[in-house]
Order: sequence, then C-alpha cells, then structure tokens
Amino acid sequence: MRKLTSAFVLSATLALAACVEGEPPSAPAAEEELRALDRAYAEAWLTPSPDGQERAVLALFDRNAVIMPDGAAGPEEGVASLRRFWFPDDASSTTVSHFDREIDAIEIEGDLGVVSGRYVLSFSYDGRDLTQKGNYVFIARHAGGVWKIRRMIWNDAPLTDV
Repeated sequence: MRKLTSAFVLSATLALAACVEGEPPSAPAAEEELRALDRAYAEAWLTPSPDGQERAVLALFDRNAVIMPDGAAGPEEGVASLRRFWFPDDASSTTVSHFDREIDAIEIEGDLGVVSGRYVLSFSYDGRDLTQKGNYVFIARHAGGVWKIRRMIWNDAPLTDV
C-alpha cells in the first residue's frame, strides 16, 4: 500500500508540474520574453551563414505561422511557405548588415502576446547595398514553455540605395 501511495503522490506531483510548465509566464516575465523574441528575430537575420540564417529565422516561427508582407503579395502560410518566400533556392545571396528594431508596444493576454514597433534593415542583395525602414506587428503564442511567432505583418518605405 505504501508503494501505491508513493506512486500516486509522485504521479500527482508530475501532473501538477506539467500543468504549471504549460502556463504562460507572469506579465513582467512574458514582456521580457517577448522582447527577447523580438531581439532574436533581428539577430537571426544577422547570422553570417545562409544556412544558419535560414535555420535561426524559421526556428522562431510556429509551424503554421502566417506572414503578410508589404505590397500586393498575399499571405504566406506555414514554415515551408516562409522558407520559399525568404530563402528561395534560385535567389541571389542576401547579406544583412544591420537590423535595428524599436518596440513601441507589447500587449499580453493569456498565452498570446502582440509586439509592435519600427525597424531599419540594411542589406546587400544582387550587388546593391540597400536600406529599408518600416513598421511591424507580430503575434506570438506561448506553448511548450516558449514563445513562437504565429502572425507577422510589416510595411515599409521604398528601398533606398546606401
């Protein structure tokens, strides 16, 4: 009987621990984690290796994430679609040299967080050095102990040569 009681107590403790782990963090902790996700997004684009950059960027997104780029292009849904949009096999190499993001607001409701702000992005593409400025919003969901980007939209001013 003592072994059965011990097994029950251990099972109940593990079940409670699993429930607590799945809960979203407190608002101050969630805000800092969303700030870290925003920083990680910019840092991922600064990864020097093209393969490393692709892995680092896509790892921040939920597998069913949707991005809505500026312009007439429609939404891209799912990591495979994001990969084709950002890292097409037949495209020239892109080297990001600067990516500054300034958060304007963070809102949190349960396991969802919304981050909005402005950005400046400088990169080399097809022999040109370019800079882009714009605004962004992303929605992230906390699941499995981490925040992943579920939706992202951005707009930008026309590209300028540097």
